[in-house]
Amino acid sequence: MGEIRNPRPVKLFIAVLYEERNILEDILPQLEKRWGEIEWISEEIPFTYTDYYRNIGENLKRVFIVFKPLIDPGELADIKVATNEIEKTTQEGKKERRINLDPGYFDGGKIVLASTKNFSHRVYLCRGIYAEATIKWEKGDFRPFPYTYPDYQSPEYRPSLGKIRELYQKSLHQKDVDNKD
Repeated sequence: MGEIRNPRPVKLFIAVLYEERNILEDILPQLEKRWGEIEWISEEIPFTYTDYYRNIGENLKRVFIVFKPLIDPGELADIKVATNEIEKTTQEGKKERRINLDPGYFDGGKIVLASTKNFSHRVYLCRGIYAEATIKWEKGDFRPFPYTYPDYQSPEYRPSLGKIRELYQKSLHQKDVDNKD
């Protein structure tokens, strides 16, 4: 029988889709207030992988926002519920939403994303939220699963995913140094 242990902390990020940059700028203080200092925001990446988010806009961009504090991976469902609430605050007139916030984390071996949609490869967490191991870190690179979203498989995302990994390693190292003091 295996021993029950608490998981290692993970690096929280939010993958953001938007058309209007000012919508992102407006919610950054809310994100920092809830999840701590923003450590890094990626360059904008044009989002051309699907029409699924057309309700947000035509010329979508993706950025990754990485938070400095490490979190317990068990917080992911609550974070997804909160990001959905923040999305609702951007509604304007008939426009259902103007931004998409997809929280996830890197745990050293994989990127995990939260979703409100069930599917065969997703695991229910709680509060109507599912988790998906979206892409794995293996043999020195990110490697997709058969179901990995096309954008997460793309070469355009590799620098951002690599930076998330780098920041996670740096945070773990700092945590170890702090624990020795």
